[in-house]
Amino acid sequence: MRIKILKKEGYTWANQAFNIDFKADIKGITYNFENNEIVETKLRNESIFKTRIYENYYLTRITMPNIKVGSVIDIQITFDGIPPEWEFQQEIPVVHSELIIEQSPYITYNKNYFGYIPLSVNTNRRWVLQNAPAFKPEPYITSSKNYRARFEFDIEEVAIPPSSRTYTNGKGNTYRMDYSGNYKSYTKTWESVRDILYEKKRIDSWGWADYVHDHFKLALESDSYLDETVKDIKSRFPNRDETIKAAFEYVKQIKWNKTNSFFADKMFLSSAYKEGEGNTADINLALVQLLCKLGLDAGPVIMSSRENGTLSAFHPSFNKLNYVIAAVFTEKDTILLDATEKNSPYYLLPMRALNGHGQFVDKKRTGWIPLDSHKKDKQMVVYTMSIEEDQSIKGKISYLKGDYAALEFRNEYENFNSEEEYILNFKKNIQGLKIISHKIDNLDSLYKPVNQEFDIEIKDGVSVIDSELYINPLLNEQIKENPFKVSEREYPIDFGYARDKTLIVNYVFPKGYMVVNLPENASMKLPENTASFSCRSTVTEGKITIVYKISVNTPVFVQTQYADLREFYNQIVAKEAEPIVLKKN
Repeated sequence: MRIKILKKEGYTWANQAFNIDFKADIKGITYNFENNEIVETKLRNESIFKTRIYENYYLTRITMPNIKVGSVIDIQITFDGIPPEWEFQQEIPVVHSELIIEQSPYITYNKNYFGYIPLSVNTNRRWVLQNAPAFKPEPYITSSKNYRARFEFDIEEVAIPPSSRTYTNGKGNTYRMDYSGNYKSYTKTWESVRDILYEKKRIDSWGWADYVHDHFKLALESDSYLDETVKDIKSRFPNRDETIKAAFEYVKQIKWNKTNSFFADKMFLSSAYKEGEGNTADINLALVQLLCKLGLDAGPVIMSSRENGTLSAFHPSFNKLNYVIAAVFTEKDTILLDATEKNSPYYLLPMRALNGHGQFVDKKRTGWIPLDSHKKDKQMVVYTMSIEEDQSIKGKISYLKGDYAALEFRNEYENFNSEEEYILNFKKNIQGLKIISHKIDNLDSLYKPVNQEFDIEIKDGVSVIDSELYINPLLNEQIKENPFKVSEREYPIDFGYARDKTLIVNYVFPKGYMVVNLPENASMKLPENTASFSCRSTVTEGKITIVYKISVNTPVFVQTQYADLREFYNQIVAKEAEPIVLKKN
């Protein structure tokens, strides 16, 4: 990898990270032109940082030395095997990217090509892309990995035929050695992947799959530490849903360490309980264990997290897997569970797990599982305000947040050190805002909506223009700009989950004033009711009521729907910008 730093913003490219074998060799040199000569500065060992992911595989981070504008950095990584991926396109322009893989009579591999740019050279052993433009992310995409020009590889199978060889020692004695051959299917089918995960004995060659055995199969089998917990849950929760909820909340005592993996860091999951911390597999495989011991039809779903890109629908993979959740099958549906989110009820998957499809793999079954959610981001905001003679606004703002809106709020609120710090941040969004009181209900009741209420006063909340009063009815809830700015969209739009938001705005205005302007009544609906918006305004006895409703009913829009969706948001932005205008009689 060779990169030229053209400006200071490019300094971040001196920091690189790779998921590689511990034995991989990394070399790096920074080249600078100083005093009419090229100066080389080598990457030193103290600038290489390794964090163990599993067995001998590490996240290796490097920081290249002596970086300046004009520097050229050169990084070389040497390792055995086929690379798990090859990036032709980056977030910066790529002049030349070339990959050569010599053919082998013994190893079959599959490759998945992503991206919207055709390769300059595309043969069965050599692939080149030249002058690739920088990848420009767009709002509401899953992962850039799904859209950048790149390959993903997996070893499909290894087939070494039988052979024999004759040796002669120094005494003239001849020996013959026979090799019986070797065949192993790795990713030819998802059944092959399943068989490796549940292998009865360790695989001793080819790739990293030989390390998975103990940290998947054994982790699931060693479950005696849960015996007392099972007795307790069964005695207190005879109902199936209550049983699932109890198991889910019990496993949450293992705190997620923010590491994604589809196999456990601990060979025995009892260790994760004792230490109180673990990766996604430590937590969710422990949940699978507990659900199964409780008599439920449950098992693991292996998958790729949202930021890691989607699994191919055509080629099974090991290298792409980096996450695991639990599935419970009932007579009516499949319940998906991820206990890594401490602020989540059991029926919500976090956004990082909403990513196409995953593979259910127990000892006897495999199959695709849709990774979507039937729950929504549900919000209701109610303003109960009065417009005062001194052009101030007083009243209450109430928020009711359910499902994903509640999860997002609880996670965000935790990032503040105190309620005072949260309120200071909230005040930034409304100029002249004074918060008289504030309360939150159900913050810790994960199975109830969050209810939040502010008593407020806004000084100079009304603009006076030509003796008329102008009020922005939505305050900080107004959508001021369209997130979809480009005229054409190359990639699908993925919101993750459906959304419903209702804003009820009530303003009492002072006597002696009349309403000159209100947001006009309007409604719109996209084809097949994929999204809808409405605005309704009424005036009765000195009180203005405006109700805005926005619904995004499908989480994913394809490119052909983009123009409609863009215009949909144009209309919302325009409608929410319409002011209330009052004038003295």
